[in-house]
Amino acid sequence: MLDAALATLWLEVASASVTYEAAARVDTRLRSMEAQATATDVPPVAGDMDLVPLLGLKLDDGSAVAQLEYAPRISFREATTHPRTEVQHVGRLRGDWRPQRGLTLHGTQEFVLGQVNLFTNLPLGGSLDDPDTALPGDTAGDIPIQPLPDGADSVYFLSSLTTLAAETVWLGPGLRLSGSAGFSASGGLDATAQEAVPFQYGPRAQASLGWAPAPRHTLATTVGFTNSRFSTGASAMVSTLTGAWTHRLDRRSSLEAGVGVGVAYSVRATEDAAAPDDGTGATPSGGRRVGTFQVGDAPEVEPPARLDLLPDLTLAWSHRVPSRAADFNGRVAARVTPFVDRLTGLVYPRADLTLNGTWTLGPRVRLSGTAGSAFAVGGAVGDRQVVGGVGASWTVSRWVSLEADTRTAWTRSPDVEAARMVWSATLGLSVRQTGIL
Repeated sequence: MLDAALATLWLEVASASVTYEAAARVDTRLRSMEAQATATDVPPVAGDMDLVPLLGLKLDDGSAVAQLEYAPRISFREATTHPRTEVQHVGRLRGDWRPQRGLTLHGTQEFVLGQVNLFTNLPLGGSLDDPDTALPGDTAGDIPIQPLPDGADSVYFLSSLTTLAAETVWLGPGLRLSGSAGFSASGGLDATAQEAVPFQYGPRAQASLGWAPAPRHTLATTVGFTNSRFSTGASAMVSTLTGAWTHRLDRRSSLEAGVGVGVAYSVRATEDAAAPDDGTGATPSGGRRVGTFQVGDAPEVEPPARLDLLPDLTLAWSHRVPSRAADFNGRVAARVTPFVDRLTGLVYPRADLTLNGTWTLGPRVRLSGTAGSAFAVGGAVGDRQVVGGVGASWTVSRWVSLEADTRTAWTRSPDVEAARMVWSATLGLSVRQTGIL
């Protein structure tokens, strides 16, 4: 029995096609500096250079696909003022398997480890999810705008996400059932990094049932669950139930509306997990508050645990203008969802307004723009943020491409006296080679 199974596995592997991808990218960047990042007196502008080699393998035998990528980032930071070298390890493992017709299984493992600049090295909040990395059971759409730590340039950071997902159409014509379960961990790894970004970990799960009663209409019901525990002692458990309707207005436009509710059980950060008081009156987690939810004046003594019923609303419009010279895809979205603040562990209702557009100017040139704003609603206290970015790419040849990226973020925190603005401008050159082994 075992010999037969091994023989079958060997035949499958031997008949599969194996492709490789090797690439190298060099980024030069100008960015703003915060006074607290490295020293008391620092120049307002810093220059960085990143070297990002990439090696990828893909195994495809028709019914199963496995893909492995490793792309470390070697950063030469502030070369003219406070030179230092930082390393960031980035990897991704993905597998897709169709054991039977109408059933697809997925699995992913993604990780980031090392010195990370949360503004320049991670996707800009407000942009769209990458369709190549979206999994069944996960609600695709806009990436939440994440708050940025105050006075932190780069932190020793870990981000790990393990996900298993499945999708089937066995229930009947027009019906699609999907679900995912996973475990995530992210945040600072040492005491200094956790002062800026507390470490958090916990499971997550989501299930969705979609139905297409007509060619232009799609209905979906989604149940989601997340449980996050923070190094500050805070914890947040959020369960959501939402219903969504997508209507294709015509060949170019579609409208999406969703209504739901979320139940959030949160425990505020404990004073024992905070840094000792140095006499300045600062609160734990990099000067952040530890209250869970505030409406009007904060009470003198907040309860250690809180149960809240929060809205989960979505309204979005997508439009495409097909053209050989300037193909355009755009999306405008407004969301009010239960939000777990990664800096404080607080849970509160937050509104996200996002605008995205992509222009494909022929087969070689592509432009993209992103803008968004996020703020607490319903009397809650949270950061107010405005982000924006513009990107461009030019495929010089089959192996060489040029990319440019500019981004900015404005933040106003309720527990920080002044508003903050950060910006960066990056120019990158990529060389890529693919082939069959």
